[in-house]
Amino acid sequence: MQSFRALLVLVCAIASGCTGPAVPADGGESCTTDLDCDDGHECTIDSCGVSNLCRHDEVDELCADGLVCESGRGCVSSASCASDTECDDSIACTTDSCGVGGICNHTPVNARCGAGETCDTAMGCVAPTGACAADADCNDDVACTRDTCAADRTCSNTALDELCDTAAGERCSATADCFVPMPCTTEADCQDGSFCNGRERCTAEFGCAPAEAPVVCNDSDDCTLEMCDPTLTNDDDPTQMGACSTPACDRSRPECGCPTTGPTCNGRFSLPGASGSCSPFGVLTIAWDFTDITFTNTGGLISVTGWTVSSTTSAPPMADPGPACPNIDASTTIPGSCDETYRILGTFTDEDTFTGTFSVTFTGALCDDCTSRSVPVPGTRAAP
Repeated sequence: MQSFRALLVLVCAIASGCTGPAVPADGGESCTTDLDCDDGHECTIDSCGVSNLCRHDEVDELCADGLVCESGRGCVSSASCASDTECDDSIACTTDSCGVGGICNHTPVNARCGAGETCDTAMGCVAPTGACAADADCNDDVACTRDTCAADRTCSNTALDELCDTAAGERCSATADCFVPMPCTTEADCQDGSFCNGRERCTAEFGCAPAEAPVVCNDSDDCTLEMCDPTLTNDDDPTQMGACSTPACDRSRPECGCPTTGPTCNGRFSLPGASGSCSPFGVLTIAWDFTDITFTNTGGLISVTGWTVSSTTSAPPMADPGPACPNIDASTTIPGSCDETYRILGTFTDEDTFTGTFSVTFTGALCDDCTSRSVPVPGTRAAP
């Protein structure tokens, strides 16, 4: 090995083809043979040279791509420094210094950046995600709010009642624009008669307010699937229309022993009502359309295709891993600053009829007025 390495040094010297630094003059520890000079670094050619003094020739080609060979350190990402000026990274917000052992240090200094920005050692001054530069960046499309970009580059949207028709009793809501409060004493004063969309609330500030989330039916039985059917009579509260439907056996769980005969769960179906849109902060419109979709049952796995979502052209697949038929619980999530989750839950009651719910859930700090929703979808087989 030593003879090979010595030969490599000779070849490099003759051909000037190696990219390491110039061969150093003999010097260092005394030696009798090359073995006395082994420095433990694979990228140096260690030899006993003139006057029986060791030399360590650096060969970059013996390092992995992107690394250089340095005597005393081996393969490193950058050569040792001797002064601060050799460590200049061209990033204005870092303090560059040559530290102990000839290692460059790059210390971020946030004070050198603008308001709300932080110093990144690779990118320089960067603004936080969602940061604004002007008031226009904070427009929430609510006419009665004052939209401002603060010194720390964060948006604020202040509701101002005076921008509404106060003579008519209107007030401003940061999420609902001008409205006439509906006074209430209890939640019972606010109910709209629909059970499935959730229980409306009575708030001290605005009076009646929408439900925070639609009803989720769950009988705590792992072997059943439930849905909220807005057409059913509510026996527990006659003032409300809608109730949880009779649970269906969850055929995606083999241990439940569900019937294996019935609809094929295949084909193109029409799901009226499974579409909509919203515009977070008025900047981007998210639109979805699941009204004309195709179910494909392959060995119990039911995939759903034919739907569209405007926020992406490469959405994750939507499928129920099965074996599910005649029941289906398929969903897909599109990640982003406002995560979108679309879900179809229901049952094929026969070969040409599907009964279920379609829901879309928005999660994240930047969803703004994109509120989660759930609608019944009485599906029927589409005409050829």
